[in-house]
Amino acid sequence: MELYATTRLDKYFKDPLEFKPERWLRGTKDVHSFSHLQFGFGPRMCVGRRVAELGMYVLMCRLLQRFRFEYHHEPLEIRQKMLTVPDKPVKIKFIERF
Repeated sequence: MELYATTRLDKYFKDPLEFKPERWLRGTKDVHSFSHLQFGFGPRMCVGRRVAELGMYVLMCRLLQRFRFEYHHEPLEIRQKMLTVPDKPVKIKFIERF
């Protein structure tokens, strides 16, 4: 829950409510170093962090190589539960690349 609140503060992010995926690129100075630590930090950091990150990168690369994604529905809102989730099912169309 704190990650949700922290990433929406002007104190840490310029235009926090805007969708800007480029703010997460390595070497970008727009993000405060400790504003988003989903795996923890220091000696108690999650030991599986690197494995989880590599798995996500491989999965996304494979999906992007094989499919094109389209979304033609109304904008989604978010709901705060234990995790942040969309308010309704996300209907993404996977179009196979040739």
